[in-house]
Amino acid sequence: AAQAAQAAQAAQAAQAAQAAQAAQAAQAAQAAQARQPEKPKPEEWPAWLKLGAPCSICGDAGKSQAEAHGVICRRKRKNAIGGCSKGVCWVCMEKQPRSSFGMVRTTKEEFESLEDTAWWMHEGCMEPSDLRAYFGGEKELAEARAAADAAEAQVATAEKKPKEAVDPMEAEKERIKKMSVKELKAYLDRHNTSHSDLFEKSELLGRALEVASKSAPEPPPGPAWMKSGDMCRLCGKSQQEQGGIYCRRRRTDGRIGGCNDGICWRCMKRAPKDSFGKVRCTKEEFADLGEDAWWMHHHCFEDGDWQDYFGEPEPEDERWRRTGEAASW
Repeated sequence: AAQAAQAAQAAQAAQAAQAAQAAQAAQAAQAAQARQPEKPKPEEWPAWLKLGAPCSICGDAGKSQAEAHGVICRRKRKNAIGGCSKGVCWVCMEKQPRSSFGMVRTTKEEFESLEDTAWWMHEGCMEPSDLRAYFGGEKELAEARAAADAAEAQVATAEKKPKEAVDPMEAEKERIKKMSVKELKAYLDRHNTSHSDLFEKSELLGRALEVASKSAPEPPPGPAWMKSGDMCRLCGKSQQEQGGIYCRRRRTDGRIGGCNDGICWRCMKRAPKDSFGKVRCTKEEFADLGEDAWWMHHHCFEDGDWQDYFGEPEPEDERWRRTGEAASW
């Protein structure tokens, strides 16, 4: 009898545990369903692109439950549903080229203003009747095409128009005008110009602009890539974009080191060691260093550059070659 009672109690406990587990699973399922973003129903009108439904172009699924981030290509016709049912976010709606997307566009404000009658489709999904209905008739459709053609031609003309050359001196002055007081003092120090008698930023700026008008513009910050059309100092050949690098380093104190000669990658690899030195670099190494990339000839190094470049002290024999002490030994 005691054993039977114990077995009954164990069975009741097992049933209670199973019931508790089932309740926990049901609660977890309800919580997961509550967290799941709402997706648009196939027959929902107007066909807003809501949270959780990705844009068919960029994949963005939205950020707000309360605000649609685009529309769906769909129209309710008399006897059928038109459109591919793919969603397009507002950003892609505005920025996609006409050549791939078509000219039929809408905005959030326009779509909202049409209320329950709102619809939109890709131009490629539209039939002639859809185009006439969307724009309001044949005349309005023709005007819309003409406006899209004119806008496309204007963009093409702007892209072909050569950019006006920027005056390096004016660009340098604009850069100096954006400097802080600390940067202005460092700029004057680099150009060996005293500023101990200046106490206002306007005074520092005036002297820095005066120095800039008499000096060559400083090279821009960042890696010293050769640009398209630049000439290699050794072979004299015109280079493509990033076809080589310049011997240049901007030190932590703002001073510019190096001779500023451009060297193509072919000459970097093949130049004689006796005249060129052993400090070399490849395009891959230079690119991997990002904004901190720099390179200089060994004979353009100063004390400390070898340590910064190779991460180890400069060997004594290399220092002798660089400074010329080996020749006088």
